Amino acid sequence: MLIVSQNISQYSISFPNDVIYRINLAWINNLQELERLLKKHDKQKIFLDLPINRIKPPNNKYSLDDIVSILNSYENIKYFAISNVNNANDLESYNDLIPKNVTIVPKIESPEGIGNVSEIV
Repeated sequence: MLIVSQNISQYSISFPNDVIYRINLAWINNLQELERLLKKHDKQKIFLDLPINRIKPPNNKYSLDDIVSILNSYENIKYFAISNVNNANDLESYNDLIPKNVTIVPKIESPEGIGNVSEIV
């Protein structure tokens, strides 16, 4: 699996059509900007990265309803990463609302998360 960052759009670099395009919502200023990127890359599979409990800037906030609406509107979003997952409870609200065709990717970024990895995955 080859994943490229949204930052690659700033350069004149071509990449294979089967590459997965990662969009980090920390760097997206609003939902209109997100939708513009999703439309521009509608042929690529999308890896959408949601920063949760981010302490360093930028730390844009999107409601779960906003995100679910986007996930339901764009079939090319195949992966949805959630930052700072420390236990299975952190995923409960997402598991119930995220469309079944989207793979949830829990990002484990703390000793607590490592200690609970078996319950998270």
